[in-house]
Amino acid sequence: MNYLKIFVSFLFFVLLVTLGLSFFLSANQKVERTVIINASAPVIYNHLIKLENFNKFSVWSQQDSTAVYTLSGKDGTVGASTSWKGSPEISGEGKIEIVALEPNNKVTHTLQFSQPKKGKAESVFLLNETNKETTSVTWTFKMATPRPWNIFNLFYSLDKQMGKDFEDGLTALKNMIELNIPDSINTPNR
Repeated sequence: MNYLKIFVSFLFFVLLVTLGLSFFLSANQKVERTVIINASAPVIYNHLIKLENFNKFSVWSQQDSTAVYTLSGKDGTVGASTSWKGSPEISGEGKIEIVALEPNNKVTHTLQFSQPKKGKAESVFLLNETNKETTSVTWTFKMATPRPWNIFNLFYSLDKQMGKDFEDGLTALKNMIELNIPDSINTPNR
């Protein structure tokens, strides 16, 4: 009987510590990467606002040949979205929606993951034109990890696990834009 009390006390202590830690830890994880692109902010912005272009430079789209994308709304405008369904091991299932656009400055998306694991995230591209021919593009991705599950943030770093994917995506974006600048320049600013 004494062992049972010790065991129950231990479990209660572990539960109490876990709950306490969950209130001190962040309920979000973040990945942030930056690339310098040899193009003006309007050229990059006109490329970034299109969800069809996102699917071309996103490493997850490139890794999953089984993924099927469905566009809703007018691409390049607030409210437009694309849903995807692919391999559960690579891209799973979800939806990305354009929620805010600041011409030549910022593109904001929300993401809803439904398979294999449910979740919500925000993706922001921030453009900072250093001169007419060079622009810094920062991609920030924030994913919610609700309490008490945020305790696992102690053992799992989204930045360490996926940072390279964001770097590769920005490199692909850079290459797409720099190789197609004449086409991008003719795209009207929205």
